[in-house]
Amino acid sequence: MTFAIQKRTLYTHILKELYSPFILGLLVFTFILLTNRILKLMELVVNKGIGLGEVIKLIVFLLPSFLVLTIPMSILLAILIALGRLSADGELIALKASGVSLYQILVPFAVLCCIGFLLTNSLTLFLLPSGNHAFRRQLFQLSQRHSEANLQERIFNDDFAGLVIYINEIPGSGKPMRGILISDKRESDVPSLIIGEEGIIISDQKEMKVTLRLFNGSIHRSAKDFKSYQQATFKVYDMNLQLSDEDSGGDTDVKYSELEASALMALAAERKKENKSAIKILTELHKRFAFPCACFMLGLVGIPLGAYRKKGTRSYGFVLCIVVLFLYYFFLNLGESLAKRGVLYPALGIWMPNMILGLMGLYCLRVVGREKPLVFLNWIEKFTNIISSIVQRRFKQL
Repeated sequence: MTFAIQKRTLYTHILKELYSPFILGLLVFTFILLTNRILKLMELVVNKGIGLGEVIKLIVFLLPSFLVLTIPMSILLAILIALGRLSADGELIALKASGVSLYQILVPFAVLCCIGFLLTNSLTLFLLPSGNHAFRRQLFQLSQRHSEANLQERIFNDDFAGLVIYINEIPGSGKPMRGILISDKRESDVPSLIIGEEGIIISDQKEMKVTLRLFNGSIHRSAKDFKSYQQATFKVYDMNLQLSDEDSGGDTDVKYSELEASALMALAAERKKENKSAIKILTELHKRFAFPCACFMLGLVGIPLGAYRKKGTRSYGFVLCIVVLFLYYFFLNLGESLAKRGVLYPALGIWMPNMILGLMGLYCLRVVGREKPLVFLNWIEKFTNIISSIVQRRFKQL
């Protein structure tokens, strides 16, 4: 009974050590990943007059796609920092001296990994598709409103991605615009000049697209060296309008990210029956299941790496976290790229980083559990000490 109480006390103590760095890591990593998007979205407020509340909505819709990545990252950081502190204070040594091995304190870390798995799983299966769909719908509504309200006659409008639009006359009341001149630089290699006698704006609610339809005009293109010139005439020409580069991804990929896992499975089966490629669909599907499992794989790597450190600081745990995450996302990007090219099966390409980190974690856990050295950690420690000393000298000079 006493031993059970002691174990419960020990597990509660470790969970408390994991809680703070996990929350801190989740906030920091999410903020870092969101920064680029936030800056681009804030341009809508400053340059295009979009309300701050609408931009906050867009950020909320984006959160699931970033939390899917940052929850596993935060689990790894929490484990490394917590075990680093326990090692630095000699608590791990005291536990080993009391007959408590590394394997006997795995329960609180497993609990954290399970919580991360359940959270990430709920995000990828439910909130991620609906968040992506809501984000695109909100952008469509902003683009639709902006297209209809902010186009002014006899002014060069540059609010749309890659386009500069000049309109000679906007009668209003549903009548077509007249005298339209467009500079199209969306394809930087072949810029185009498009001229149309008349034009109207069409909003497609189903496809969530805003289209500028031109009538009776011509398209003029020239090569960069100006040695070749092309001209084509048209009676009707449709051009998609995008409020910003945020909605510039491929339409097919956007729709796949908005579908639930069951719909992706059905679509992949349908493509196979029709003998069509389902690589992108299967890649998206496997990502939905691979990211939650990364919580276990990163945790499995983090436990022996954190426990091996005899004396350490939180900065060292952060450096280790960055190194492991770099390896994970390097193999993830490599596997996804090879899968989409058809070099690897989608399942193998997407699950490759989980398999590599899982094997690495099992090996390290076995070595550290037997009190044997991990040579590559000594290299990382030396490198970290060198960088740290250089930074300290620079600060002293300043």
